[in-house]
Amino acid sequence: MLSLIKEFSLLLILVVIGSAYSLVRGWSPLPWAEPELQAGEIRYVDASALEVIWLDARSEAEYSEGHIEQALWFDEADWDNSLIMVMEEWLQAPRPIIVYCSDAACGTSKRVAERLRSSITDAEIYSLKGGWHL
Repeated sequence: MLSLIKEFSLLLILVVIGSAYSLVRGWSPLPWAEPELQAGEIRYVDASALEVIWLDARSEAEYSEGHIEQALWFDEADWDNSLIMVMEEWLQAPRPIIVYCSDAACGTSKRVAERLRSSITDAEIYSLKGGWHL
């Protein structure tokens, strides 16, 4: 019985040391930390590996200055026409839709993505984490 207790104690000590080391080295996220990605978000690195439809939710002036190659400008103020444009593109070749704006503080891409999810229920729609800038 004493041998079993020693083995259990040794195992417990090794687990605690391993867990602490993993947390300190950053291999394991802290249990109380917020996740890096929220639901409906995607990173540029991940999105660029996919064939997607890019939607630029920034102002027309910002879009004219520069945008992701083949991105469509999405005018939230003219929702109906912009939605028709996106649906036409998506129906030609269904693929994920990624909405982006200028930076992480810009809430336009998340708002547009939410509205699109309710309008095009079969599509995979994401907002770009951190936004996009030149």
